[in-house]
Amino acid sequence: MQAVLALLSDNEFHSGEELGAALGVTRAAVWKKLKKLEAIGVTVHSVKGRGYRLPGPLELLSEQALREHGVPQRVNITLDFETESTNGDAKAYIAQGGTLPALFSVELQTNGRGRRGRQWESGVAKNLTFSFVWRFENGPSVVEGLSLAAGVAVARVLKKVGIPNPGLKWPNDAQIDGQKVCGILLEMVADQDVCDVIIGIGLNVEMEESFMTSVDQPWTDLVSRLPQRPSRNVILAELAKELVGICELFEDGHGMKHFQSHWQAYDVLYNQAIKVMSVSQQKQGVAKGIDEKGALLMEEDGGELVTLHGGEVSVRRV
Repeated sequence: MQAVLALLSDNEFHSGEELGAALGVTRAAVWKKLKKLEAIGVTVHSVKGRGYRLPGPLELLSEQALREHGVPQRVNITLDFETESTNGDAKAYIAQGGTLPALFSVELQTNGRGRRGRQWESGVAKNLTFSFVWRFENGPSVVEGLSLAAGVAVARVLKKVGIPNPGLKWPNDAQIDGQKVCGILLEMVADQDVCDVIIGIGLNVEMEESFMTSVDQPWTDLVSRLPQRPSRNVILAELAKELVGICELFEDGHGMKHFQSHWQAYDVLYNQAIKVMSVSQQKQGVAKGIDEKGALLMEEDGGELVTLHGGEVSVRRV
């Protein structure tokens, strides 16, 4: 299916014969592959006498393009067409002793997971779903606040591609004008003093309405915010480079304290009335930024400042 998509990615008409010759298969086999693409949500236009084409241009991810845009050779790159979860692939890779750092990305993720077990939808070759893995030799304590620093990386790249006002909502959402455009999920695989951290990121580049019917909060994507369609390869490369730099700083002992002011520069909740919900309780107060470890500071009605940590906590504006 990926080969068919690659041939159709130019948004031009291609006959069944032409596609079959390029793939070395019969026209009947081409038709079956096109039907499989439609089954996973790819629209294919068919016009008698002209052939098949996609409704718009499509950019597949490419290791060559990622390298050309500056992803270091030390980062092992794995690009697949379809997988259940890039975080799951990263865990399997770690278990097999794969070299790190590593980047896993995919055109179609069928069982992606966000915070608190939520499903993360991605579509086919439209958005970015990827996992970046880094090994920290000094144990889990070194990575405290890393998910917030990853948010800073996302905000910087959004600004670089032309979004003037990216925002970060604690603990790990990136927003544009109050609408979610990106989610971040960190998972750790720790073994004594060695800690492998998987930074899973889902970024809406061109999201279809049909994939977001179950989403219970405002969302947006980059295509609807920018005058020109951004390159997925460029965005992924920029994010990978940012994450390399951030992980190097954490590795050298420049942890969340170094990124505290950077994160707060994008903080969309600062001085806002918020409701904090967990399994056991709800609290209300006013958000007052984050501390040096990345915990949310909230001022309660009596003026007391309380510290809230991530995990199973959900925050909403009142």
